[in-house]
Amino acid sequence: MRINEKRLWNHIQTLGQIGKAEDGSVTRLSFTKEDEAAAFQLTEWMREAGLHVTIDACGNIIGTLKGAEPNLPPVVCGSHFDTVKEGGIFDGCLGVLTGIEVLQTIREAGIQPQRSIMVIGFRDEEGNRFGYGMIGSRSICGKVEKDGLLSVDHKGITLAQAMTQAGYHPACYATCQLSSLEAFYEVHIEQADVLAAQNLSVGIVEGIAGLVRYTVTIYGRSAHAGATPMHRRHDPVTAMSRWILHMTKLAQQQPHTVATIGEIHTYPGACNIICDRVSFSLDLRSLDDAVIQQILDVMQEFEEMLEQEQGVRIERRLEQQLPAAICDEGLKQELEVCCKTLQLPILRLASGAGHDCMNFQGICPTAMIFVRSQHEGASHCKEEYSTQKDCADGCQLLLEAFRKYL
Repeated sequence: MRINEKRLWNHIQTLGQIGKAEDGSVTRLSFTKEDEAAAFQLTEWMREAGLHVTIDACGNIIGTLKGAEPNLPPVVCGSHFDTVKEGGIFDGCLGVLTGIEVLQTIREAGIQPQRSIMVIGFRDEEGNRFGYGMIGSRSICGKVEKDGLLSVDHKGITLAQAMTQAGYHPACYATCQLSSLEAFYEVHIEQADVLAAQNLSVGIVEGIAGLVRYTVTIYGRSAHAGATPMHRRHDPVTAMSRWILHMTKLAQQQPHTVATIGEIHTYPGACNIICDRVSFSLDLRSLDDAVIQQILDVMQEFEEMLEQEQGVRIERRLEQQLPAAICDEGLKQELEVCCKTLQLPILRLASGAGHDCMNFQGICPTAMIFVRSQHEGASHCKEEYSTQKDCADGCQLLLEAFRKYL
């Protein structure tokens, strides 16, 4: 069986017109008219594919190819179809559209799978409007936090209100949960350039990195920039510089580990005043949660040394912590066999970004397929791009993986 490459590409381009601006960027924030237009289009394509379509209380769109033994746990694939503000046309949508294409190909071949196979278009993965994110896959996996529904957008509208205005029933989110799933697969653009650097169209995701986010504050002593000798200073900025360099070195020494300082604020922030304090963010990610803890422990010792040497005080406040979500080893090995069958080179790689797939951790075995991103891995912008052939390779690999369920 071969997927219909032209049909898949046409769907990608057509969906990409919804919410498209003159500059080529796409904005489909969750539960807006653009988001609902995309939901309607996906529903139509699922029906054209011969799938049974349902929409749950949170607005997730579920297309089902009924199996010969429908009581068996279903296989699920899919991704999200919302975008960030001024994003691209491939992020998320590729995973929904490849799922539809695979199920349509199976149905057109006259094959009824042994167990039912579902493709789901998840709502609001990005969290760009309300800041909560992944309400769709959270609800499917029974991981919604009530307070998340009270998150507000810039107009003061809560997530629950927006869902209600769009015709959904957020108070009934518990009814969205699917139980006893066989496996979950997600096809997604890489959003990085590892595959491009090795000239590969697809890759097998080892897992989604765990992360910790901290706000780090270093307290020093404010003084006159010209009158205070260097050896008499308690400068938090120089301490911060040493802190960042040491954190960077530790992250570089570990595989699949990255550390990012994305925000820095100095106080009082004048050019002729030695700072009283400096505050900055830390985003630390690794496929191995133990590595994250090891780095934090080493940094604790380094901080104590800095405090002594530079006469400063350092505080760390934890803002967010998520464990790594390692994909199922058995499914990864099966994908490797599928790659060999399709004569596709095999590469395993880590995902530093979060995806809907991570919510299925602990619910069922998971697998992710990455499709090469062009333009040095550009994503969440209008330059986001994957070629027609690469998208087709990712889709064909998903179909090959699903053969065992037929």
